[in-house]
Amino acid sequence: MEQSTEQVKSYDAGDIADAHALAESHLSWIATLVSTVKQNLECGKVFHNQTLLEITQYLAESFVDDHKSKSEQYEAESNIQS
Repeated sequence: MEQSTEQVKSYDAGDIADAHALAESHLSWIATLVSTVKQNLECGKVFHNQTLLEITQYLAESFVDDHKSKSEQYEAESNIQS
């Protein structure tokens, strides 16, 4: 029988808290940008909205990719440990 040379990683509540704090920051940035676009619409200041929406889309897609990558990494680790 072959023994695995893979080291089992250990995560604690602090690691989980960090992950959720990062997600909270990401969502806060997106919410701020969306809120600014909405305020601009109410005040008739629409000249920057296209740029703000493009930034929002870029950040959202980047955050999705980052979180998906981490999720896949942890899932792979979970499958190794099972």
